[in-house]
Amino acid sequence: MKNLNQIDLDALARAVEVTRREFSARAKRIDSMLSREPRERVGIFAASCAQRKSLHLDPWQTEPFRARLPDDLAKPRGERRVAELLQRLLDAGLSPFEPDPVAALERAEAKPAK
Repeated sequence: MKNLNQIDLDALARAVEVTRREFSARAKRIDSMLSREPRERVGIFAASCAQRKSLHLDPWQTEPFRARLPDDLAKPRGERRVAELLQRLLDAGLSPFEPDPVAALERAEAKPAK
């Protein structure tokens, strides 16, 4: 597992909470996973679920946090789209594990510059 910073850990925690709220069976699965697996691994599972849902990804599409930069930027449209989204997250100082990447970017872009 790659080195996770505090921004990533916060995004993973939010992903767990978002995924837990989807439905009771998902909450039970998350709780079961948390009892036997590292929190970061459960967070990555939850980020996958949350990104798939928020981005309406098809089964063959990858989540933004799994994109490989810069390689995927040169691939066909679908793979390039998630790689571009990952690049935008990173450029904005956000985590690749944001549960809803588009909403996170909108919030970041709406903040006044310091």
